[in-house]
Amino acid sequence: MPNSGEGGGRFSLSREEAQSMLTVAKRVRDQLQDMTAKAVVLTQLTPPADDPASASYNNLMVGAGQGTGAFSEGSSQVERERAYASELVTRLEKALGITESTDEQAASDVKTAGAGNQDKGFA
Repeated sequence: MPNSGEGGGRFSLSREEAQSMLTVAKRVRDQLQDMTAKAVVLTQLTPPADDPASASYNNLMVGAGQGTGAFSEGSSQVERERAYASELVTRLEKALGITESTDEQAASDVKTAGAGNQDKGFA
């Protein structure tokens, strides 16, 4: 919900709303990842026949190796959307306190404490 005040452009979410957004963002990111692989395949198509019309149409779609065709542009757009969704997931996880590095550090601390080396971690 919008947060009026001196911050102006700030907003806040409840933990439940942020968790729900994270679930949706992960699903979108995964779908875009699948689309990325399919889009790349489209950029590698070859003409179905060795004739000027097929070659010309293929060049428009694929870009004749220059990456300027419709499929190449589409592939780039899907990749930008996937990167955006990935960044959104990362930021939501950070906001919710779900970070991989924290989990890895906690696991390392537990292992260290379990081994009898008490110089690291809180355990």
